[in-house]
Amino acid sequence: MRYFFRVEYDGTRYGGWQRQNNAPTIQDALETAFCIVLRASCRIVGAGRTDAGVHARSQGAHIETEKVINPSAVELSVNALLPADIAVYHLQQVGENFHARYSALSRRYRYFLCPRKRPLLFKRVWMLFYPIDWSKVESSARLLCGDHDFSTFCAAGSGARHARCTVTHASLTTENDLRVFTIEANRFVYTMVRSIMGTLIDIGRGRITDSMADLLAAKDRSRAGMTAPACGLVLDKVFYEGVD
Repeated sequence: MRYFFRVEYDGTRYGGWQRQNNAPTIQDALETAFCIVLRASCRIVGAGRTDAGVHARSQGAHIETEKVINPSAVELSVNALLPADIAVYHLQQVGENFHARYSALSRRYRYFLCPRKRPLLFKRVWMLFYPIDWSKVESSARLLCGDHDFSTFCAAGSGARHARCTVTHASLTTENDLRVFTIEANRFVYTMVRSIMGTLIDIGRGRITDSMADLLAAKDRSRAGMTAPACGLVLDKVFYEGVD
């Protein structure tokens, strides 16, 4: 039997989603909790692998089990075992052909920025302490929409066969005193969102004068700007057909 669920987590103290030997991970915490509740070994498959320090509001994942379970009861028990900075919700049975990664239609990320020091948002936003022309950031962000090769914004060692992605939405908005960059695409390559965010800020600071169109066409990581810190990035939602 295959069951789908959503995961929300604060990634501050984790080495990312994927299990590894030298740091605690989201996948490891989930598998430990599910194994205890189900009393069987299990493997969690996520929609994507967030990096160390990156957060998620609605990550998608699935689990295989040989037994029929009570989703509400299992969800409650798993959450009781998980640390306070990880939670699961919307646990539901899905078809055997459903896959948390390969059935995803699109993924939406949000990056939070603040133009002043905000101690209560420490490890939640990128605090910026220099002048930025936000109109340049906003106009450059809009040029990301469409089908492009994002090699310029892909870090070395990604392992991806190609860097072609279709961005359906990219915008910069203001929420209270925060700036929020939102981007949705069918797929993302390694560090793509953080590389884009850092480049947009460098454009706004005047450190990069190339247009976003020229940067995309270059397919050269050295032409892009800095990589934004992980703390401001949230995997906001993974979209599927037929599941919440």
